[in-house]
Amino acid sequence: MRKILYMLAAVLTLASCGDRNGGQNGNNTELTLEQKLYGQWHSTSVAIDADIYMSFAEDGTFELYQQIGEGAYRLYRGSWNLEDSLLTGKYNDGEDWAAGYEVSIEGSTLSLTSVNDTAEESLYEKSEIPESVKEGCVVEVKSFTNTPAL
Repeated sequence: MRKILYMLAAVLTLASCGDRNGGQNGNNTELTLEQKLYGQWHSTSVAIDADIYMSFAEDGTFELYQQIGEGAYRLYRGSWNLEDSLLTGKYNDGEDWAAGYEVSIEGSTLSLTSVNDTAEESLYEKSEIPESVKEGCVVEVKSFTNTPAL
């Protein structure tokens, strides 16, 4: 009888040490890189003099709000694709991004490193896009060659 009580106590102790919330997304599995990418981001370090907000939606679309200097934010839209850790995309006019990007996400920090000759790294933090940015932006239907890549 004593053995059974010890075994029952051990089982209950182990069971109580488990993750009560079922892991990060409810089923003890780690989020995929794509799932971590979903959401809104704000630039903290980019290779150009610009302030950038961007969002990646689950339906494969993106919005990029970019302010160069003191001008208005410009809004670019399009679609994105993540294969392994390579992020690529197209603007709504069908033009490809200037480069693809190797993606890494640690906590709330997103790192995008271009896979072209310059291999520039840009850093972003999870952040809501302010309404003032959304309301005051100029919508760009067509991308242009001087548009800095993500």
